[in-house]
Amino acid sequence: MPEPEFNLDRLDDLVLALLWFNGSETEFGGHSAWKSLPWDALDRLHARGLISNPRRKNYSVALDDEAWQRGQAVFGQWCGTPAPAPTSGKAGKRAKAAGKPAATVHQFKITLDDIRPVIWRRIQLPSEATFWDLHCAINDAMGWEDAHLHEFQLGNKRDSQRIGIPAEDDSPWGGDDALADWDVPIATHFATAGTHCNYLYDFGAGWTHKIKLEAITPREPKTRYPRCLDGARACPPEDCGGPPGYEQICTALADPTNADGDIEELLEWFADYDPEAFDPAKVKFHSAARRLKEVRGG
Repeated sequence: MPEPEFNLDRLDDLVLALLWFNGSETEFGGHSAWKSLPWDALDRLHARGLISNPRRKNYSVALDDEAWQRGQAVFGQWCGTPAPAPTSGKAGKRAKAAGKPAATVHQFKITLDDIRPVIWRRIQLPSEATFWDLHCAINDAMGWEDAHLHEFQLGNKRDSQRIGIPAEDDSPWGGDDALADWDVPIATHFATAGTHCNYLYDFGAGWTHKIKLEAITPREPKTRYPRCLDGARACPPEDCGGPPGYEQICTALADPTNADGDIEELLEWFADYDPEAFDPAKVKFHSAARRLKEVRGG
């Protein structure tokens, strides 16, 4: 039985709705939105004259009035909220601001697998963020140095979708079907509380994290996101040998008297490491956009 044909018009409408949702009025009365959405749909919308060229190096695209109003209407239809009638001038700006849903944040709990006692974090970031933003927030909140490959694994093992940094065909890892995490909004997967996925950091060490959406809450005024609300225990040291190596370090630190030659070297190397230390107030989040520019050679 042939597979049903995918409706590209419906996909384009979804992209317009998401552009409207995370868009804003510009200083000179136009509209713009962050362009981290599927490239093929953005290209089609540009070909139709609805948005500016998404292939330019800036991080946003401009929407004309037709695109803005269409995105607003589609968002209202799909989310069950009425879309206001199009208006213009100052009244139009006030109407659009009133009709736009309140800004929200996604709250996640991150738990590192195969470690006891548990190492975990609770973070919040804007709902319009991408999986790249989530990756950067996880690294900063956990304490990783973002020095290794990573990927998100959605769905079950037999039929999972991978999101990360796609490998080139001629790379040592070979080409793959992973989606670029800067092109995928977190809201496309994390739509309701309880949704979860796996996040793998450092393929050699195999650090697997359970990522669970706990809540979608209103964004607090005058608050910077992402932010870390809570957590427990220090992140394992980079390049310590995965969970088995980490366990060996913790055992040696707990009882240095039984150390042999190899363990004594570990103790010297990780003398300042405290497995129980963690303070959410000391977590510093760095620019995801700057990291992305470095990764993409910008």
